[in-house]
Amino acid sequence: MDEETESNIKEKINPDTDKKNNLDVNERTNPSISWFEPPQRRLNWVDLVAVLGGIVGIYLILALGTIWLMKRWPNEQVLLYLNAFLTQLSFALLIWFLKTVRRWQWPDFGWRTVSLRRALPKILGIYGVTWIVNISYALFLYQHGMSPPATDVYTKLLGQSSGLTLLLNLLLAGVLAPVIEETLFRGLIFGSLRAYCGKWTATVISAAIFSGLHFQAYGFLPRFILGIALVYLFDKYKSLYPSVALHSLNNIVATLLASKLAG
Repeated sequence: MDEETESNIKEKINPDTDKKNNLDVNERTNPSISWFEPPQRRLNWVDLVAVLGGIVGIYLILALGTIWLMKRWPNEQVLLYLNAFLTQLSFALLIWFLKTVRRWQWPDFGWRTVSLRRALPKILGIYGVTWIVNISYALFLYQHGMSPPATDVYTKLLGQSSGLTLLLNLLLAGVLAPVIEETLFRGLIFGSLRAYCGKWTATVISAAIFSGLHFQAYGFLPRFILGIALVYLFDKYKSLYPSVALHSLNNIVATLLASKLAG
């Protein structure tokens, strides 16, 4: 049997050959499209509940610890920054613990290579929509005589105008929070919930958890919308890089604006 006849027989036996070849062509012409969806590892229900309980526990322990220290060492600014950085460190340790115990690799959390250049127009477009939501919501609150309380932690941190505090805020809000929180809330929590209750329900639940765990009642709605936008990017590109980029862009702009207003 010659090679050409053998090749024709193989193609008839495998009817998916043409489909795969067409998909390979699409992948070459549009690298953001892959002919397969990367396998998504997930936590079981027990582990997922334990993770959520751990997140709440981290917030509560650090909040109570900060309050206790404030009564003995009344340097509020230092303690608030200590609380913020310890929160991100605790989340990072939680991620590392799960990675070690479950033997996950970083792609299992969603850290997969993607072309940010191709994703950039989508990221900027979604950021524009979230910006419109933020402005509309702020105007609504202003018209009804509402404003962030003076005791709000985010107001106190972002309202600092010195060079050092601006640098700390950019590091905290623009680098650490996007990387760590996207790994936790999108890669881990949304990725696991989607396997059990479907994409749309998982989107709403994970966005509500993301917003609610910031413990900021007046900012719940815009942060909930942001959470949905971040899930959309993660699900569209099957990668955390676009959602991290949007999260970072949102936080950096907010930090710079708050610093400008405070100055």
